[in-house]
Amino acid sequence: MNSLFISTDPNFMQNNMTEMYQEEIASLQEEILELTQKYKDNQKEVAFLSRTNLKKALLSYRGKEITDGERKHDSAVTKPELSHYESEVQFFNKICGTEFTKYFKKREHKSENEVLYKHRLLGRCQSLSFQLEFQTLDSKVQESGSCEVTDLNIILGCRENSSLSKFVSRTEERKSLVLFFRTLSSFAEWCEYRKQTFVRFKEKYPSAVGLPLGSSGEYVALRNPKLPGCELLLVWKIEIDEEGAVLPVLDLLPKMPDQALALDKMKVIEEAATGFRNLLQAFGIESSIENIIRVFCLPETEMST
Repeated sequence: MNSLFISTDPNFMQNNMTEMYQEEIASLQEEILELTQKYKDNQKEVAFLSRTNLKKALLSYRGKEITDGERKHDSAVTKPELSHYESEVQFFNKICGTEFTKYFKKREHKSENEVLYKHRLLGRCQSLSFQLEFQTLDSKVQESGSCEVTDLNIILGCRENSSLSKFVSRTEERKSLVLFFRTLSSFAEWCEYRKQTFVRFKEKYPSAVGLPLGSSGEYVALRNPKLPGCELLLVWKIEIDEEGAVLPVLDLLPKMPDQALALDKMKVIEEAATGFRNLLQAFGIESSIENIIRVFCLPETEMST
């Protein structure tokens, strides 16, 4: 039977402990040497990346020495160019009517072949403010690469217009940024044109043209001072179809007392809407509105002027 031998000799135990300490000391010494070497290597890199060496590296550009005078000259040329490009961007913003005020981008996920980004974009198009939150998936599988919008959320400063609200919902489902900006730009331009037209006629015929909802409203009220209680409501809506095309829709709605309607034996009031639509096809928007105002709202003396 095997027996377990345990020595009680103090010298034997002391020798074993000494060997253990010596091995640990040797291991620590090796680690110290390794750390010392790393420190020396780092110091060499710091020395290499010193200000002097960096300056020497920057002085070399495609094998040519760049003097301080040349560097100042390049800076003097670059700053005006940047200012020029900023002015160009502002110019195109005015032409397009779209201005981007803030933009944020954050990487959400990255794999070997794909990168998922989250974007937040704020801006204005004419008088309409907008905020977009969307995600894009950049794929590196194809040689040319591709970018797919995987999620889109649109927030508009004004969504009272039912047609615009429906368009936003459809665009979020389709996840089409191109469709959004193309349609929003056209819609905003029509809104601005309508507003300017209403303001111009209000200034030209202040007693005949009323703006119950302000210049940004969808209709104006046309009144004849000699016919109290009789009005024509000129309704001007801006619709968006399923494909994102923007269409102006104008109509003329009589607002007359029952007594006036009863006296209209020639059905002039009843046929006013049809006649206005015919005017639109023949003369366009502004000329048609002008004709209606002059015929219905102005006395004959003013009409002849």
